[in-house]
Amino acid sequence: SEQIDQFFRPDGTLISIPVKLPKKLAVLRHIASELSPDTKYPEKQLNEIIAKFHPDTAALRRHMIEYGILERDGESVYWVPLTLNPQEVAEGLLAKY
Repeated sequence: SEQIDQFFRPDGTLISIPVKLPKKLAVLRHIASELSPDTKYPEKQLNEIIAKFHPDTAALRRHMIEYGILERDGESVYWVPLTLNPQEVAEGLLAKY
């Protein structure tokens, strides 16, 4: 969407992680759309996917966990929660602020 186009280069890589929450959530949702909701991703595999967008994979993972776009277990395995889609999570967070 044009709301987040300014944060991505033409090749799809992320220029910077937005500071403002609505745009940050939109960018994180866009990145998470590359993930399958019925797949569990070991950290290394997740990093390979999100590194296509930005080299700071730790920051992207941390933000996606913080905002409920991803969940993880104690074994550093990540997944998209089935109970909430990222759009609903974002709308719920925005309603709080």
